[in-house]
Amino acid sequence: MNSVLYLVRSYPGILANETIDMVLVSGVFTQPTTVIFMDDGVFQLVEGKDTINRKNTAKKWSALPTYEVENIFVHESSVRERNLETAELPNFVNLATDIEVKHMIRKADCVVND
Repeated sequence: MNSVLYLVRSYPGILANETIDMVLVSGVFTQPTTVIFMDDGVFQLVEGKDTINRKNTAKKWSALPTYEVENIFVHESSVRERNLETAELPNFVNLATDIEVKHMIRKADCVVND
């Protein structure tokens, strides 16, 4: 079965729920699935970090392990550039370096950007 890599790069907004649904469907059908949060997508993992009215997606993303999506990463540089602390991130995500992200993108059969 083909592997799918989801790149979550956008600030939480209108498309967040659709992206979450796509990832969960991949997990339900036991498709090899990897998710990488990078750029402003890292804000989808933290709650109450800003005062801008936005969708709270952190709780929804926490369902991923329940749907057997276990390859969940956050781009280390994106976290640092946005002045977030790794302690603010959920415990189900793993940090990935620039090199690791590039390797995962090359290795995936299909890459989906939000």
